[in-house]
Amino acid sequence: KINEMQTRDERQKILTKEYGWSTEDARNVVAIEGANILVNRIKGRQYVEEVIDHIKSGFRDAVDTGVLAKEPMYGLKVNLEDILIHEDPVHRGPAQILPMTWRPIWCAFLMSEPKLLEPIMSFDCKVPNDFVSPVISLVQKRRGRILDMANEEDMVIVKAEIPVAESFGMADELRSSTQGRAFWATQFSRWAPVPESMHADVIRQIRERKGLSPTPPSYEEFYEEE
Repeated sequence: KINEMQTRDERQKILTKEYGWSTEDARNVVAIEGANILVNRIKGRQYVEEVIDHIKSGFRDAVDTGVLAKEPMYGLKVNLEDILIHEDPVHRGPAQILPMTWRPIWCAFLMSEPKLLEPIMSFDCKVPNDFVSPVISLVQKRRGRILDMANEEDMVIVKAEIPVAESFGMADELRSSTQGRAFWATQFSRWAPVPESMHADVIRQIRERKGLSPTPPSYEEFYEEE
């Protein structure tokens, strides 16, 4: 519902009335990237306006290439509380401001016990009564869950959710187990946390596929004392 094409007043109305934000935070949104928002709470500091575009770029870099598995972040509100900027213009360019921005964002993110999200798709299937059991079994063995079942004459309509990662090869299996008598449709439904029992393995697989070290960095690698 929030995007940078809206006016400040439009964003403020949505954030305060629908999400309970303070008026001050809602009016001081300076960047939106995906489902992530940057809020400028800095007061009384010099040169902020000179570097704010670099800060926005650092914010976008941080959330677009998340530290957990180099996947985009989702649902972050990043508050800029304070900043000290060098008085020499040579020391407040992108080479200084970008890492100054993404390092604390990644540090705070890792300290918050982040979760990896996976896409979940809806699965609506219409199948004869005699073949409903194989459909239910297919959903359950693919980490899915049945949301609703309804009878329609000699057919059963099954509504379910299945992780997208578990859907590969599902069409062939569904045709085989129902003798081609099932009719179904799928579409993206929502994002959901990867189950805790799978979390570390999935992160490791993603990182290795991207040529990264198997284990994400710790927050200590980005933490700096004041």
